[in-house]
Amino acid sequence: MARSATFSAEPDVAALLAQAEHETGLHDFGDGPLRGPLDTLVRLLGEPGAPRAAGSPGADDRRAAFGQVVGVLGWRLRLVEDRKRYPGIADERIEAPLIVIGFPRSGTTLLHALLAQDPGHRAPLFWEIARPSPPPSLAAAGDPRIAEGTRDIERWLAGYPGFIAQHPYFDAGGETPMECESLLVYDLRNAYPTFFSQVPFGAPWASEGSGHEYYASHRRLLQHLQFGAPHRRWVLKGVEHQFRMSALLSAYPDANLVWPHRDPAEVFGSLLEVIAMVSRYSGTPAPADRRAFSLAMLDRFQQRVEKALADPASDCDSVCHVSYPDLVADPAGVIRAVYRHFALSPDRAEPAVRAWLDDPGNRGDRFGRWTYDLADHGVSAGEVRERFGSYLTRFGV
Repeated sequence: MARSATFSAEPDVAALLAQAEHETGLHDFGDGPLRGPLDTLVRLLGEPGAPRAAGSPGADDRRAAFGQVVGVLGWRLRLVEDRKRYPGIADERIEAPLIVIGFPRSGTTLLHALLAQDPGHRAPLFWEIARPSPPPSLAAAGDPRIAEGTRDIERWLAGYPGFIAQHPYFDAGGETPMECESLLVYDLRNAYPTFFSQVPFGAPWASEGSGHEYYASHRRLLQHLQFGAPHRRWVLKGVEHQFRMSALLSAYPDANLVWPHRDPAEVFGSLLEVIAMVSRYSGTPAPADRRAFSLAMLDRFQQRVEKALADPASDCDSVCHVSYPDLVADPAGVIRAVYRHFALSPDRAEPAVRAWLDDPGNRGDRFGRWTYDLADHGVSAGEVRERFGSYLTRFGV
């Protein structure tokens, strides 16, 4: 997210809040998490030797990062003001969303893109979330926020050569469908990389908060994006939802969840390669003992998978489980199966899905193939799989 504010010295929290108020002329930051996450983020950015993001002007130069934080605070002020100006925003009902959940690198992005092709569906787009005020439905044709969003993503991708091969659907620019994690950016609980391109990400710098807080924030921004527009079913995607499924279904009792499953060895290998790529371009030193680092990450991955499987909601009728190999082999057939599971009519979706799949501009390898090898990270596929016997058996992976 572009920012105009720069600082000659590293500001404190009060200075950032004051700058956002000065730039917008607004003073009400609303309810919900703010000060705690902001305190943590400012402390992280102020630490000597804090890691820099790709494209930063220097390892110790965090002025641009502070400017981006002010930008997010400014949009939060505008969101609160919009709710006063358009009280109907608070009355918007988010009905029966279709939500893709599951671990990163397991086909969630492809599923999200395919389900969004149904003319009766819509996904949140980057430009809408990055610049949400006034409500996107009030935007005129050719709203400059769309082009500005495209420039944001182009700048971010330029800082991470090779990322587009790993995540090819970012080439939609400002109209890129976004993950649910980005909906939390205005609570400053998520340093989402395309919003905070100068802010180090990947570190747990902000608390997740309770499930109630998480989905209250989630709903608020969806209401804002939906206000004034013809109602279509939301198609959402989040790689954290499986860790709070009971809270998700409490917030959206009529939600339909789609959970793809892939060989954990393939998922983990891809995740390690993503971490290595991000570290390389952010200036973070490579781990001295690659195997020890990989095993520590594997411990965390295993704990998170076990947490997801322990939730009683993980096996309820509201969840449609999908095989990643099936998704790759027959994506249109998997979408039909998802519709059948939830007793939805595929009549409008099928032609749109097939047209999308037939378009060479949507090939997943059009920017090159994303390759990785677990051996490069000091672990073997067998070591990974032996940690996930119950997962492999339960979902037939």
